[in-house]
Amino acid sequence: MVTNSKGFTLLELMVVIAILGITTAIAAPALSTMIANNRIQSSASDFVAALQLAKAEAVARVNPVTLCKSANLTVCTDNGDWQQGWIVFSDENGDASVNGDDTVLLSHETLNEKITFGGTGGVTDFITLRPSGASSITTVEVLIMCDDRGFDHNSRGILVTITGRGSVMNAADTGEATCL
Repeated sequence: MVTNSKGFTLLELMVVIAILGITTAIAAPALSTMIANNRIQSSASDFVAALQLAKAEAVARVNPVTLCKSANLTVCTDNGDWQQGWIVFSDENGDASVNGDDTVLLSHETLNEKITFGGTGGVTDFITLRPSGASSITTVEVLIMCDDRGFDHNSRGILVTITGRGSVMNAADTGEATCL
């Protein structure tokens, strides 16, 4: 007697579920590491893009443009670190403070709570770009972005030059040895 079966057995289903479980268990840690790496790289790239926008706007407007850390995305703050967010604004009177005729050109919300982001010397609170495209800093300054894994090969450093150029690199290549 020949039967024409069109399904699968319980044993076959259990084997497929076991294979899926093993594959998921192997892939999950790698996936979470990849997500964390992409999160920190993306955040660093966002900051450099904001710096490039500030430079381009300063040159185009023939007026200073400031990039500063901001907790509420409308005014600059000198408390905390860059993790709380930042704004780019036309700085009509060059005082690195949003007031009067100043226009907020870009705002970036708070970074993921696992990320810390601080700067050295001239970039602890703000960076002003002049109409020439040059920045307000007098030496190369460093910002370091770390996550809950601490200062390791996944941490990112951002170098900001006197010419207003920013570049993302491995944090250890900046000369810093800890998260800022």
